Amino acid sequence: MLGVFLSLDFFLFYVFWELMLLPMYFLIGIWGGPRREYAAIKFFLFTLVGSVLILVAMLMLYFAGDVRALDGKQLADGHAAAAVDSLGITDSAKPIHTFDILALTQMGQHEPALFGGELWCGKSLSWWAFVLLFIGFVIKLPAVPVHTWLPDAHVEAPTPISMILAGVLLKMGGYGILRFCYPICPDAAYELSWLVGTIGLVSMIYGALASMAQKDFKRLVAYSSVSHMGYVLLGIAVWSAAAGNQYNADYWQMGMNGAMFQMIAHGLSSAGMFFMVGVLYDRVHHRNLDQFGGLFARMPVASGLAMGIFFAALGLPGLCGFIGEFFVVLGTWSYSAAMAVIAASVVILTAGYILWTIQRVYLGAEYKGPHAESLSPITRRETLIAAPLLAFAVILGVYPRALFDYMRPSVNKITTDLIAWQKNQPAKTPDAASAKSENTGSSKGNTISPQ
Repeated sequence: MLGVFLSLDFFLFYVFWELMLLPMYFLIGIWGGPRREYAAIKFFLFTLVGSVLILVAMLMLYFAGDVRALDGKQLADGHAAAAVDSLGITDSAKPIHTFDILALTQMGQHEPALFGGELWCGKSLSWWAFVLLFIGFVIKLPAVPVHTWLPDAHVEAPTPISMILAGVLLKMGGYGILRFCYPICPDAAYELSWLVGTIGLVSMIYGALASMAQKDFKRLVAYSSVSHMGYVLLGIAVWSAAAGNQYNADYWQMGMNGAMFQMIAHGLSSAGMFFMVGVLYDRVHHRNLDQFGGLFARMPVASGLAMGIFFAALGLPGLCGFIGEFFVVLGTWSYSAAMAVIAASVVILTAGYILWTIQRVYLGAEYKGPHAESLSPITRRETLIAAPLLAFAVILGVYPRALFDYMRPSVNKITTDLIAWQKNQPAKTPDAASAKSENTGSSKGNTISPQ
């Protein structure tokens, strides 16, 4: 996983991406629940399909790229000079291909002749590369309709593996979209921003409704991940800068920063929820929500920790879940007011399944399930795992600047570079952005930066 996030070479990134598959396959397939083989194979096949699409897109970009097309200033601006130095070639009559991510980014944004040629169905190579990369990464995110591997993997995986899967692995999909799809294929990202945002909205609504329908505690938390990661897609998608508002990128930067913050916040709250489900399962060996109840009287410390973590997932102000969702909704308004209203309304559904779960599990008169004698208080070891997750949820909710100060420069650079690319393109504003251009133009001076 560290290799995926640290790689600046596309091929090396892909190697680490693939290496991540095998350990998760065995961890689920060997130490998982009764249907562990099915869940492990389903996880492996879904992710492998996405990997094949990423591989095809990588090869398309590699063979279409040519480092010779970049001048010294472009290489220096993109910190991609190493792409030439590492090849040991100063002058060549043949195309110089590279997997260097920074060099590919410069080619995608400054040399349209390389990736802009028509490939199939009237669409450019860059457009198809974006589609392949987006599908590959959104499977890992995951988003509807390629999310079905996630509930099975979470339900059958041991508690620590569910925590790693929710806390880190899902974020690889969002990272891939931010690192590859938008910087390298900006034309397709701009044209298909409405589709990316729509998929995010559908995932948010579907995941919340599916969570409300679950009887299995762990499956409910799994579907909540689908809903929360939908905010990430929506925040990335709201490319609201246009000529009508003097290419004002403030609200898009809010959406992007909100999406990044949401990934971190979800990693804390989701991992915490899975852990608290595991605390109960280790004692009573079932996850049927209808057979819980009255746990606050039997396990007050565990119930308090669980409620705090669940409220963080709900998006309660003062906890980490609120910050990312707020900035995503705020950034979406300048792109599409309808999308912003729908995204804000999903909070009602989230509150519904979170509060209903708390009521069924921790409140009530008495415990209704088997093994009531095993409901012992939370241990010190378990407290030392859950308490830091809740503490970080509170810290980031009260002082989000602690995280924004680190990630805002890199996120804003992505939007700044893409706006610079946009200014050099023929006007082709998406309907959603053009419909709001007058409103955002009039309000461009009254913006809020993430603090």
